[in-house]
Amino acid sequence: MNLSPITILTATTALAGAAAGGLFYAFSTFVMRGLDRTGPVAAITAMRGINAEANANPAFLLFFLGSAVLAMAVGVVALFQLSRPGGWLLLAGAVVGVLPLVVTMAFNVPLNNHLDGVDLADAATEWQAYLSTWTAWNHVRTVSGFLAGALLMAGLRYR
Repeated sequence: MNLSPITILTATTALAGAAAGGLFYAFSTFVMRGLDRTGPVAAITAMRGINAEANANPAFLLFFLGSAVLAMAVGVVALFQLSRPGGWLLLAGAVVGVLPLVVTMAFNVPLNNHLDGVDLADAATEWQAYLSTWTAWNHVRTVSGFLAGALLMAGLRYR
């Protein structure tokens, strides 16, 4: 394998996708469960804080949005190199690498916005609905991040 700019871009994108998968994995496996143990009002309050910090944190936003932009760049390159060994794996990894951003914007962010407006008098019902739906979509983000990293690394293996 040579260290061309495309190879470096793809390896960086694979690492970013896998790292994002790891972040989502933490939420899927213990953060959300830990919040649930605190009770509905505390869980909603804490999740509101987590969401506010995620939206205001430049380092997180750069990492999260940057990984999707990198995946798009790899996808564009892969489109022109489909006939090369590993080309289809790179394209598949790039497409899957954008999926966490799509799921976030289409499902998790609207759920977060709804949670921001929840009346805490309805906390128990609202939290349980939020917890199950948000976590299900987070599982999709988790698998997508890990799968993107694996597909991109496999594509590099054949280059």
